[in-house]
Amino acid sequence: MKKVICFDLDGTLTESKTDITSEMTNLLAELQKIKIVAVIGGASFKQFEKQFLRYITYHNNLYILPTSGASFYKYENGQWCLIYKRILSQAEEKNILEAFDQTFKEINYQSPTKTYGPIIEVRDECEVAFSVLGQLAPLSERKTLKKEDDRRPEIIEHLKQKLPHFKISLSGVNTIDITRKGIDKGFAIEQIEKYFKVSKEEMVF
Repeated sequence: MKKVICFDLDGTLTESKTDITSEMTNLLAELQKIKIVAVIGGASFKQFEKQFLRYITYHNNLYILPTSGASFYKYENGQWCLIYKRILSQAEEKNILEAFDQTFKEINYQSPTKTYGPIIEVRDECEVAFSVLGQLAPLSERKTLKKEDDRRPEIIEHLKQKLPHFKISLSGVNTIDITRKGIDKGFAIEQIEKYFKVSKEEMVF
């Protein structure tokens, strides 16, 4: 008797930053005929478009929440329409970027010799993401990262001291996501609950 079915994007509907399969798009189309479907992910709206939305032809009952729920979209009149967006101020964005610079100096952090695209990205003005191998790193390369070489926990410890009013979390094997405190997938679920006027018992994530 569930009314809303929620999915994570990376690692659930698709491999991390990888295009959705035709089998999965067909299954989602069938599911939308009987349930509301919501997809939550840390990616930007642009990344949602690239790996997911451009393959979706049936979206009568589909809603998306990029940047860990900091934004919420519905499909209406042939386009994706914004329901809300929690934008970081210019001062907040600057504070986060400066905290990364200071942290890298403090721990003498050096990026890998080969990176793909920028290592730090401001996503939809809502989230700042640091990726060890860069924002465009292929999954095959990200999977080669060794746990013992992962310095993200150390980076996070330093960032938390500098950014006490922000949510800082590990994402996947490669990334650190920073949003306003309280903005995460739990927040996204609460917004879905309010928007559709359903209880958590009527949802599956």
